[in-house]
Amino acid sequence: MNSLKNGAQLAAVVSLALFGAHDIADGSVTSREADVDESGRIDILDLLQTVSSIHQFCEGECPTDVDENGVTNVSDLRSIIMFWGESVSHEEPVPEPEPESPTVGTVYAGPDPIVLDGVYYDANSRYQLRAEFGQSLDQGWRTRNFNKDHGIDELPYAYGGGVDFDADMLYTSEDLENFEAWLDQHVAMDYSGPVVLDMEGEWWEEMSSASPRRMEEIIDFYIQGLEYAKAMRPNAKFGYWGLPKKHMTTDHYAGPSMTRLLKASGAIFPDSYEDNPGRDDSDRLRRHVERCVELVEGDIPVYVQMFPRFRNQETRRWEYYFQNDEFIRDQVRASLDAKWVDADGATHRVTGIAIWDCYHYARRYHEDWASLSEQEIVDLWDEIDLIHRELYGSLHDIIGDYAVGGATVEPPPASETPVSSDRVRVSKVSEVRKSDRPRSTTKFSSKRRSTKQPLKSNSGRVRGRLNR
Repeated sequence: MNSLKNGAQLAAVVSLALFGAHDIADGSVTSREADVDESGRIDILDLLQTVSSIHQFCEGECPTDVDENGVTNVSDLRSIIMFWGESVSHEEPVPEPEPESPTVGTVYAGPDPIVLDGVYYDANSRYQLRAEFGQSLDQGWRTRNFNKDHGIDELPYAYGGGVDFDADMLYTSEDLENFEAWLDQHVAMDYSGPVVLDMEGEWWEEMSSASPRRMEEIIDFYIQGLEYAKAMRPNAKFGYWGLPKKHMTTDHYAGPSMTRLLKASGAIFPDSYEDNPGRDDSDRLRRHVERCVELVEGDIPVYVQMFPRFRNQETRRWEYYFQNDEFIRDQVRASLDAKWVDADGATHRVTGIAIWDCYHYARRYHEDWASLSEQEIVDLWDEIDLIHRELYGSLHDIIGDYAVGGATVEPPPASETPVSSDRVRVSKVSEVRKSDRPRSTTKFSSKRRSTKQPLKSNSGRVRGRLNR
């Protein structure tokens, strides 16, 4: 045993020598986080698993990111060494019964939360062939019909880079023309609802480790995109997907502030994604959402982006769906239960919730996609559609529990239904109803092209580039 411990310590020393030693262990990390493989003991296996993921950025849940700073690095190795050899219990403590919340005296600010359809239907793709193919096979017809019949509107997403249409960290006249063409197709001129700018790229990863000065440069670029978008649709509420990131809302986060960008947004769209099946993440995600509401002081609408899938740990693909009860507990009710009370005593909540999922996973995860018949493709899509339809039916029923309309009645507590950790995997449907499908009438315009030149201000200075 001593030789094993000595070997692990030697491995740690070698790791620190290889990867640098400028980070320090986070004092707020507990032994439970340091037990990366959840074996009940902190040992060399935890260390090796973390070393294998060193310098990898973490999107969603990442056990090797022990201190939850968004990247697996040397500070995580130090945290493991700090608890070396300790035994760990992963049994959830039995919570003390909470006193019954008063039903009188709570004043809610803002409207009741709503449900929005955030599913990425291929009909909304920027690529015309993909969009037309999804339309021709009525992809997602059950969910779209249900949501339309129940007043659940689609949430527009500008994928790829938002206003920076080709995601090259540079705003050009071509970007603005293409973005305006996208708006003309998807967002009415007088639209006053939320619009998501999905701006992921190297800047997205860089945010997790940026210096304060670098973060200010990134935020300047993001705000400039908001200004361009606002000029084209003055009434719409533009904001960026996934901000603030979850590690930025923890109590021990000491990195650069994102508040300036959040308050410049017309709406914010934090995510509640997780990759932790069978465990209760509701408190952690509720605190994340509450912190988001607090960061904008209840003045900016908050629309939580929820995701019903988790990864196959062997392939790292998002192949499985959470059981409905677990998804509703950990993401839906956690988001709707989030509250922040301002200095005047008004209680602020989220403005809305939306489920994001993507049919394109079916194509990505089937290597034989090109050989599938249209009927086989429809079968795969219909299976996803059935899951979405059930989820949105649940959301429609649940959202009414939180409709207080400015009254003083607290929403009911989360369901205490036992949660199953069984996996739901998309594979094949045995029987699909294909009759009475509506035909889509969306028209697609050709993508505008122009000579690509950086935009300039009146002084001639190139605008919109992030200096490397």
